[in-house]
Amino acid sequence: MDNRPGPRVFVGVDRSIPGLAALRFAVAEARRRGTDLHAVRVASVLTLTETKEIDAAFAEALGGFPADVTVHRELLVGAVAETLARRARNPEDVLIVGTDGAGRWHGLWSRSISRECLRKAHCPVLIVPGPQMAIEVRRRRWLPHHRELLSGLDFDAPIAQS
Repeated sequence: MDNRPGPRVFVGVDRSIPGLAALRFAVAEARRRGTDLHAVRVASVLTLTETKEIDAAFAEALGGFPADVTVHRELLVGAVAETLARRARNPEDVLIVGTDGAGRWHGLWSRSISRECLRKAHCPVLIVPGPQMAIEVRRRRWLPHHRELLSGLDFDAPIAQS
């Protein structure tokens, strides 16, 4: 006899725009599957405000907790991707996370939690992008701050040969 629980839906909770989109998607997925939702907040250090962060995320994404889905709030300590992947450990589970759509260039310089979850999880991982408007705003914020780095470069100048 198999003692594993049935299929479960896990979502990594943060209050970023892609995180809120993932939360909305996770609630819909839990409804579709007819199962509970495990809202998981991972931090390096637990504080008293962490449960309030989960509550605030539900308030911002959905106006509060859904009446038709049972939500289990979970607070865990550790590296985010590794901890989420360890929590959603059964092949029947699904892990839902948001992504900011930063792309490959950003991925070279920083760790992507969504990519790390894909590599480490033993269950399906659904990566929910943030709304297109949020992605465009992020890109527009980056360019003005880095324009001075690019301004002195002459892309038409010949490359020096040694």
